[in-house]
This record gives sequence, structure tokens and C-alpha cells, in this order.
Amino acid sequence: MKNVSFLIADDSQSVRSVVKSTIYDQLGSQRILSAVNGLTAKLILQKQAVDVVISDLDMPHLNGFQLLDFIRNHPKLKNTPFIMMASEDSKSFVVDAIEKGVTQYLVKPFTPERLEDAIRRAWYSSEQRRSARVSDLPPHRFQVSFMSQESVLGKIKNLSSSGMLFEVPYTDQIRLFDKCRISFSMPTSKAQDITIKELVYDIVRIEASSPIQEGVHVCDVAINLDTLESQPNCVNDLTKLMDALTLGGVKNRQVLDTSDDAKTELVS
Repeated sequence: MKNVSFLIADDSQSVRSVVKSTIYDQLGSQRILSAVNGLTAKLILQKQAVDVVISDLDMPHLNGFQLLDFIRNHPKLKNTPFIMMASEDSKSFVVDAIEKGVTQYLVKPFTPERLEDAIRRAWYSSEQRRSARVSDLPPHRFQVSFMSQESVLGKIKNLSSSGMLFEVPYTDQIRLFDKCRISFSMPTSKAQDITIKELVYDIVRIEASSPIQEGVHVCDVAINLDTLESQPNCVNDLTKLMDALTLGGVKNRQVLDTSDDAKTELVS
């Protein structure tokens, strides 16, 4: 992980030193930035992105949850792995933190080994989620509009955080490299629908499919997400949906504790 960049946010110099030493000694990375509080971390992130954020909970000016909220609502930072360090170890608090978007939770005090484990888990789970493409999707409602055309119904064949492949009746309004607008609703493992009102995509591939009836053909359309054109809240909803589809919600996220038997899988 020598090419992975880190941002450490903690108002304690000793904690920052321990985290920095662990990253350098155990992971081989020298790409480490430090912030004395959440506000300083936010200012750093507004100027440059990093691969992993490791943050304390209780900090002056901007606490860990406020920093997390900024990251998760930023179109370019929203998928950044976020490791939270805190002394609170109650299960309800940890579950709440994870549901808010914490990738890994470390209870203070922790050993360098547990920190290293949390970093590796956060980084590799994030990499897997970014590259995950989900097919065999549950029944869903899907519609798409091309150019000025009214919305037409279709079906998503596979979905990822950066694109999708869908099936739709062919129309000459579907043009390579044009943009399209997507809205859909899909149930999650918690028996709740996540509705995404509108996302903007670029059409990157069009393939003819079999006729569904006389004179009417369907085609497969591959599209890539345009995060700059899409509303941030809709992009966040897509992230939540992918999290539910690929990770099964919080139950597959790991929570790290200080006791030997406390590396627990939370079940929602």
C-alpha cells in the first residue's frame, strides 16, 4: 500500500504520531497528511483528495461525524474509506456510526496491529465495492429519457456504482456518447425501496437484441455515470443502494474492538 495516500485527523499529537508510524512502518506509505481537527481536515480535502481518511470522533471546530457528512455528500470524495477512532464502544453507537457511513470503527485505545487491520479492511472492501457489478437484480421500476424524448420503461441487467447495462425498446433517440437521464426504484435487503429520482449518464455502447414482438426491437445500452451532471443526493442514494446490494447493509461491515473476541460481524 505504499502508493495509497492517507489523511489523519486527530487533536492529539500522540495519536497522530502512532497512526503515522503504523502507516509508514507496516504499510510502507509516506503519503500521509495530518490535521489537528476536523475543520483543518475539511480544508485539506477541499484542495486535494486522499485514498483513506482516519479520523477521531471528538475534535474541536468540526467533529468526526461532521467531517464524515462532508465527505459522504461531496461528489468526488463520497466513496473515500473512512476509519473512525473513538472511546465509545456500545453496540448501538457503533451500528449508528456504520449506518452513517463509517467504513471501519476502532475503539480507543488500540494496538498498531488493529489499526493496520482496519486500514487494510477499509481499503480493500472499498476497492471491491467500487469494482463490483451486480446482476440478477430484484424486480424494480426503471425509466430512461434520451435527449428530449419522454421517459420509456426498461430493465436494468447489471448495475455498478459507476455505470449500468439496461434493456429498453430501441428508438433512434438512443445515440452513442449522448447523455440520458435515469430514474429507478429497487428493494433492498431491509425490505425497503431505495428510489433514485434522476441520474445523468453517458451512453458508451449500444447493442441490438432480439425482437420482443413484430416490428419492435429491444437493445442493450451501456452507460457510465456523470457525477458532475448528477445531483449529489441522487449519487449518494446510488451509493447506498450499491452498499445494500453488495454488502447487505451493515451486517457485512466489520467493527473492530480491543478485546480478543470482539471482532464482530453486526447483524441488522
